[in-house]
Amino acid sequence: MRDLDQKVERLAIEIGLDHRELAERKQFLELTDDDARRLRLVNERLRGHYHRLADAFYDHLTSFDQLRKLLGADEQLARLKHVQSAYFHSLMAGDYGADYVRDRLRVGLVHQRIGIEPKWYLGAYRKYVAEMQRLLWELLGDDPDEFLATCNALIKVVCFDISLALDTYFQADTEEILEHKEYAEQIVATMPSGLMMISENLLILSMNPAMRAMFLMDDDVSGVGMPLFTLVKSSLLQNAAVEALATESGNSGIFVAMQRGAAVVHLNFSLTCIRYRGKKLLLAMAEDVSEKLEARAQLAEIEDRYRMTFDYAAVGLAQTMPDGRLSRVNAKFCEILGYRPEELLGRRMAEFAHPEEKASAHAMVASVLAGKLEGYRRERRYLHKDGHIVWAGVTVSCLMDGGLRMGLVLVLEDISQRKLMEQELAMLACQDPLTQLPNRVLLQDRLAHELRRAEQNGSAVAVMYIDLDRFKNANDSLGHKAGDAVLVEVARRLQALAGAADTVARPGGDEFVMVMPDVATEDGVARRAQAILASLSRVIRFDDGEFYTGASIGIALFPADGDNGEAMLKHADAAMYRAKECGRNNFQFYTEELSARNAQRMYLTNGLRQALDRNEFQLHYQPKLEARSGRVVGVEALIRWFPAGGGMISPAEFIPIAEESGLIIPIGDWVLATACKQAAGWRREGRDGFRVAVNLSAAQLKNRDVVQVVAQALRDADCPADALDLEITESMLMENPEKVSRTLQGLCDLGVRLSIDDFGTGYSSLNYLKSFPIHELKIDQTFIRDIPGEAGHASIVKAIIDLAHSMELIVVAEGVETAEQKAFLERERCDELQGYLFSKPLPAHQLGQLLDSGAIGRAWSGTVS
Repeated sequence: MRDLDQKVERLAIEIGLDHRELAERKQFLELTDDDARRLRLVNERLRGHYHRLADAFYDHLTSFDQLRKLLGADEQLARLKHVQSAYFHSLMAGDYGADYVRDRLRVGLVHQRIGIEPKWYLGAYRKYVAEMQRLLWELLGDDPDEFLATCNALIKVVCFDISLALDTYFQADTEEILEHKEYAEQIVATMPSGLMMISENLLILSMNPAMRAMFLMDDDVSGVGMPLFTLVKSSLLQNAAVEALATESGNSGIFVAMQRGAAVVHLNFSLTCIRYRGKKLLLAMAEDVSEKLEARAQLAEIEDRYRMTFDYAAVGLAQTMPDGRLSRVNAKFCEILGYRPEELLGRRMAEFAHPEEKASAHAMVASVLAGKLEGYRRERRYLHKDGHIVWAGVTVSCLMDGGLRMGLVLVLEDISQRKLMEQELAMLACQDPLTQLPNRVLLQDRLAHELRRAEQNGSAVAVMYIDLDRFKNANDSLGHKAGDAVLVEVARRLQALAGAADTVARPGGDEFVMVMPDVATEDGVARRAQAILASLSRVIRFDDGEFYTGASIGIALFPADGDNGEAMLKHADAAMYRAKECGRNNFQFYTEELSARNAQRMYLTNGLRQALDRNEFQLHYQPKLEARSGRVVGVEALIRWFPAGGGMISPAEFIPIAEESGLIIPIGDWVLATACKQAAGWRREGRDGFRVAVNLSAAQLKNRDVVQVVAQALRDADCPADALDLEITESMLMENPEKVSRTLQGLCDLGVRLSIDDFGTGYSSLNYLKSFPIHELKIDQTFIRDIPGEAGHASIVKAIIDLAHSMELIVVAEGVETAEQKAFLERERCDELQGYLFSKPLPAHQLGQLLDSGAIGRAWSGTVS
């Protein structure tokens, strides 16, 4: 140890490291007291990082085999890391006197003795500088000027250390000195900052690679001899350089913007005047600060956007101080609570909560501020400045900065209207808004209550399902306003007939339910039902007219007909359908047979949904004959259903179900398309003038663009329009005469023929009737069945024929089954006949065979039975 100290002293004398030399070296490097102060300030902040820096430093060194061998085993390496951490601390400690210098010489001699070559020594300094700059950027990156100044000071000290370390090598051998010089230049070359040496007449003497890269100079272009201001055209830099050389001082913080390719870059220059061999030189250091400036500009832009977003947000926004007092509010926040900003700032949010919620609001805010909750979302009541309650959705979250809780962010959304709507919806959820009767939800609740009570008491409960007859006519012909008036009056009449314990409800549409607890006998329930029918059969008058309705009532009795509310309603509904089937305006009690009928309806409904896909439908065709000649002029297409694994199901069974379920539309489209294809086929076979009649349903006529559907079916089948007859019922004409008239005219314009089917069974205005583009009337078979014997029906048939002929319409009689009927119709000049007397409906191929055989003509002439 003593030998090493003596060597250090001799080395210091040989190099001439006295007080003057050290001062001159520091002056040369511009290592000032201010630099020492900067390093001392940052040293304390870096103290906790030196062990990390030492780890990174030695991880880099030990990645090389030669150095790993020199540094020794893990125990020695750990000791070296500790010593290195102490050195990092002393390097930044700001005290660079004689003791420091001798300590550096001592380290240099040790390194030389153990065989560390200058390249490793200098490379280690390069690694240290790079790692230190990264640490300094983490600490000082938000202040680029301070960062640059501290980096500058660091480089000066490092260069000071390097000069001392290199002296130990220079003294050993001139060649070794030259090697150290080369490595020193390598350190400069690897520095991330640009370095440039400039002569007194402002010519470039040297540049490191970082500087050349800043100016996009190729590797083979050194820039030596180039005037500084050819490279950097900046009067600010020129004036600073001239001043630094004139005063032999330094100048820093010189920002220069310059074009580099398509972009503008910003460089921060520091200039230092030095003397070398009696000549003044200018050392220029540059850093590209474009990204920092851009980041700063983006941050400013983000702050502006945040400010605008905060101030003009559609929801209330506020920030608080760490103690929860409001420090910032936006306009919407003030609007929701009714206060001016100055009336809110400095107060706590809980102060504005409803008295019942103050304690909860205060406790939850305190939990967030204390870190027990990250945040929360609640619906709270607040008091507006004028005293009324404001419902608000409030979101509270913590504002964090570097792990510290800086306060709260509050988001306030006025939900008063939503709350009001929720209250209204809650009321509507249990009440029919039109009649003010209980709706389905409340009905089920009350029915369940009455059934429980009846089960406990051993009493009976009656459930009446009441469906209005002909109500659809009121809506369609008189309008929805009239329909609403009818429903309100029906509700009033039912309530007038209800007992004190009864419940009258409207589950929907034109259906009503009456629940009657504690009924004594079935006869008593029947009398109540009869009273309801009598009341509802009386005329209902309203502002725009009057309306006659009636009702079909189904009745289920507890406990005989069900043990729960769902079963009771289901069975009463089934009984109501039976009442409709029995001619309407009557009541029916539930029976087990109705369950079977209801199951059959469900079976048919489910089957119909798959019948088209399974090709289970067929069309049968019944001929229509010219009455005076017996010539077959056309056929009526009639649908038949043959479900898989079963026999044919009558249209009378499945057509009503198809209409109720909405399946009548796709089924009707299939009938139309199939009939058009068959009509086109018969025309191609030479049956000219042969027409196929298709029945249109009310749903097709009302709910679809039937003109377009018919036109498409004709096009798809390549069927002439005059080969198609379309039949609609008399009642369909009167549901919405104006709209129906426009639709019929569109169909007529296509070239198809239009018929009124089942004429005489409905109610129509002759004034309307003559305004429709109709070609023929079909007399309903109910009138044909009893002629000529029944005088009343015979008179009706005569009147219909005369009426049709007066309107220049063709008359068709359907359901002709006897020679007497045929003779009567011929005498009365009926135009066309259709019925079993001539042929039953047949599949197309069988009908074709029948037509070719002449059997239909013989049936007309009476030669065959």
